Amino acid sequence: MTGYLDPEYYMTQQLTEKSDVYSFGVVMLELITAKQPIEKGKYIVREVRTAMNKNDEETYGLREIMDTSIRSMANLIGFGRFLELAMQCVEESAADRPTMSEVVKALETILQNDGLNTNSTSASSSATDFGSMRGAPKHPYNDALPKKDVNESDAFDYSGGYTLSTKVEPK
Repeated sequence: MTGYLDPEYYMTQQLTEKSDVYSFGVVMLELITAKQPIEKGKYIVREVRTAMNKNDEETYGLREIMDTSIRSMANLIGFGRFLELAMQCVEESAADRPTMSEVVKALETILQNDGLNTNSTSASSSATDFGSMRGAPKHPYNDALPKKDVNESDAFDYSGGYTLSTKVEPK
């Protein structure tokens, strides 16, 4: 959990809904940088905050710390809004962070305004690409819920891509 905890938690010892928003913001920064929250003694939130340059309209000053797969993309539509949302989520003060429902609405707006790239050859370009890949794991939001006994070993096929080969029984 190191690196994901709301800074206010250390003072109050209370987790709140805004603590979840902070943690989600850290995950968003992980997506942008492909780095762990704390890597080689450097904290991802501080690294991004320090490197950010809003005058650089393409990569916002993050070119050197961006995930190489993102950095190599020709057109980063929606990147600035995604980054701005991530930074709002990791504000020091919980009062300055959006609610999780506001985060969801903002992400939906980014997707609606910029669209999903369904013609991309990248396997990670959109959820719609998962359905067309042969042998790929099922995507939980595109597939209907399985109508089978939850004790069956494949009830959680998407969970990390791992399935149990035998039925696990408690002792």
